[in-house]
Amino acid sequence: MKRPAIAILLAVSLLAGGCGLLDDPSPNAARLVIRGDADKPVRLIVSSQFVSSVNEQGVTGVVIIKSDTIVTMLPYEKVFRIEDDQRFFVETARLETDLQRVTMQVFVDGRKLFDEAGALLTSLPYRFVYAFNQRTTQVIVII
Repeated sequence: MKRPAIAILLAVSLLAGGCGLLDDPSPNAARLVIRGDADKPVRLIVSSQFVSSVNEQGVTGVVIIKSDTIVTMLPYEKVFRIEDDQRFFVETARLETDLQRVTMQVFVDGRKLFDEAGALLTSLPYRFVYAFNQRTTQVIVII
């Protein structure tokens, strides 16, 4: 009697595992890649502690609770652990002068969710918001 029950449990667990039914879909990591004019400075604001919502006009409002501000030189690449908060916000802005060629990409668990390229101008930063199981838009305002 024990052998058939064990065989059934093994078959069910293999079937469920093969179908991805038991996989945890919550995010673990966000990888940020910024390329552009070599050795040019940019300012990054990075956070996994914020709240966001989308209003009736389709604008995602973000209230940042805690963040890190980083001044770095291009190119820049880093992986951020987000499994605890399951969210990620980044803003890339010019520091001193406009940059004519900047590409910013964000990958969450290997899936490319953001890919923008072009000039990085005064008052036109690149912004990205990811919140697991929450709707966000590309129009982002920091409140």
